[in-house]
Amino acid sequence: MSLPSIVQLEDGWSKIQNNGIAVLEKFLDGGFQGGTKAQPVKLFSKEDYANLYTTVYNMCTQRTPNNWSEQLYKRYGEALVNYINLQVLPALKDKRGNALLLELKARWTNHKLYVKWMEKFFMYLDRYFVKLQSVDPLNTKGIQVFRDFVFEAVKGEVRTALLSVINSQREGEQIDVDLVKSIIDMYIDLGIGKVNVYVTEFEEQFLNATVDYYLRQATSWLSEDSFPEFMRKAEDAVFSEDKRVDAYLHRSTQPKLKHVVIQTVLASPQSKLLEKSTGVVYLLENDKREDLARMHRMFNLVEGGTAPIAQSFRGFVTSKGMSVVDVQAERFKDMSKNEALSDTKFIQSLLDLHDQYKSIVTECFNHDSLFQKALKEAFEVFINREISPRYNFALLMSSFCDRILKKRKDTLTEDDVEKLLAKMVDLFSFLTDKDLFVEIYRNLLAKRLLYTSSSSEDAEKCMIAKLKLKCGAQFTSKLEGMITDLSIASETEKDFQTWLADREEKKDLALDFHVTVLTTGFWPTYPIQDVRLPPSMTKSIDVFQTFYQGRTQHRRLQWVHMLGQAEVVFKPQAEKKYFLNCNTFQALILLLFANDTAVDMDFGRIKMALGFQDDAMIAKLLATLCINPKCRILNRTSDGEKAKTISSTDKFSANMTFSSPRRVLKIPGPTTEETHNKERIEEDRSIAVEAAIVRIMKARKTLSHQQLVSEVLKQLAFFQPNPKVIKSRIEHLIDREYLERDTNNASQYKYLA
Repeated sequence: MSLPSIVQLEDGWSKIQNNGIAVLEKFLDGGFQGGTKAQPVKLFSKEDYANLYTTVYNMCTQRTPNNWSEQLYKRYGEALVNYINLQVLPALKDKRGNALLLELKARWTNHKLYVKWMEKFFMYLDRYFVKLQSVDPLNTKGIQVFRDFVFEAVKGEVRTALLSVINSQREGEQIDVDLVKSIIDMYIDLGIGKVNVYVTEFEEQFLNATVDYYLRQATSWLSEDSFPEFMRKAEDAVFSEDKRVDAYLHRSTQPKLKHVVIQTVLASPQSKLLEKSTGVVYLLENDKREDLARMHRMFNLVEGGTAPIAQSFRGFVTSKGMSVVDVQAERFKDMSKNEALSDTKFIQSLLDLHDQYKSIVTECFNHDSLFQKALKEAFEVFINREISPRYNFALLMSSFCDRILKKRKDTLTEDDVEKLLAKMVDLFSFLTDKDLFVEIYRNLLAKRLLYTSSSSEDAEKCMIAKLKLKCGAQFTSKLEGMITDLSIASETEKDFQTWLADREEKKDLALDFHVTVLTTGFWPTYPIQDVRLPPSMTKSIDVFQTFYQGRTQHRRLQWVHMLGQAEVVFKPQAEKKYFLNCNTFQALILLLFANDTAVDMDFGRIKMALGFQDDAMIAKLLATLCINPKCRILNRTSDGEKAKTISSTDKFSANMTFSSPRRVLKIPGPTTEETHNKERIEEDRSIAVEAAIVRIMKARKTLSHQQLVSEVLKQLAFFQPNPKVIKSRIEHLIDREYLERDTNNASQYKYLA
């Protein structure tokens, strides 16, 4: 058996050089012709490749000193360097710009192919020698050779050419995107698994060049373009740079590139941009919603960029609201109270204003909490200002709700009412004196429920539910109680009618009457006025008293005649009959003329007949019956015939010439001065302040005066007490020994358990 012959280094290398490397280099230099994409040139046959691989294998597996692994590894690198020096560098020399990039792309493509085939020839080295000696793999070695001998020689010119091409694209020119991507990929490949070469040799300079480019652009746009046009160009810039990353840059560049563009075209010039006459105020004034949305979208990319815009938005809305309120304040000077409270235009204008800017916050500012807060703060400024000594927003808003919920000729649909109520609750949320609103609203709700003037019980419940959702159950407990109480009263009335149907007393009753029993705690407090009732009414009351006492012994009935309603039949002429709907007191006055329509009664006689002590109320009642031309049931004889107020010297008689096209007449009741009890509200507020103080001190034990005042203001959501009021309640609690002052610090309070 013969031993295999030893392959000497030079013999083996000569074979590799001539049969492998020379053939490969000839192909790379274009020496092979006739290949196509479908059928590329076949460089090596299977036999040729096997012979080359076997030669390397034999040279690497011979025993020392004939093991040529180290020498082959070294000559692998030298072959690459030799080819680069002879062919690659001369081809790149003196080339600049696009020509340099094209040549570099071709040479890098060739080099990768060169390395690929050399890896195949020297595969045994990669499997054993590289691992045993811990040297670079052949592929890595090949890339390092290109980086050290080619890239280092041309990197400056390549970077300049690359930045020039990218700038050309920014200016709108068409470029060879594939070429640029190939060069960028080369940077990344040269990093051998890392992006350090790409970052240090391209990205850093690219970002600096980007800043310089957009700095020039932003300066030009700032001097030549309007605010909306600037924003459009800025948005295009950010979008185009994002596309540039997608097209040929490494994805790690995207956040850095976006940051420098945003800082250059948005953050740096923001203050000057916002000072432009076509800035935020102009866009809001002209309802430029697309531009507003773009502005928010772009400055939202800048850290803190939306804050000054939100401030401008707040100021603009405040200014608009103050203008509306100022105009209304002037109108109120020439309006009567009834006209002012019946006028829905003012509150409607505020609702429209809120709708307009709320929709801008929604559509243009994407529900941004910063702008929602700005809108809230703006409305709080003018919603809580003093509009008139006679009227406040709580009263006007309550009256507006009253108009919506009352029966009316132009009745709104249920959906319209619900939408309007939702808007009103939004407006109500800006009100500081929420407790005052609910007190007035409760009085007006009571009138609607008791006089059956409410358009819909469902609408009433809907409004209460919305207020409950906004402020909590405690806020609406009395309102809900009134609705429930009225339902119970209706059941009581049915029971009474059933009870009465089987009683002998029914025969003695001259009136068809109904009673509504209410629970005092839910309803507003009404003055109890003693009045002399006719026997027919007294009998009816006695019958109901008997029925009610049979149901319960624990409740006492108190009759509020001023809330009562009556229907009086009036026959001024034999052929005409009118049905007058009026309140109990008006009915009592009319009944004084029932037996003798020709009699004249003076003010004093009417007062005596009624047993009334309130002259002012009697005057108001008489005014409703003789001054209103549509309901002039009584004639008045007065020293001043045209006077609009009733005098104690006036005389009255039935108007037997009265005529009206309508047979059923609603006689309006007398106007009252207040829709709420101011003293009661102040008392409730004092109790709420004291409760908050005790609650806070019980939890905290010790607090300074300023801290305590601050905590109280935070807790009281339904009204904003004056700090002086808080101080007086603190003093009151100290007197009652709930709190005490610190002996060493008078401004420090302690809770007494």
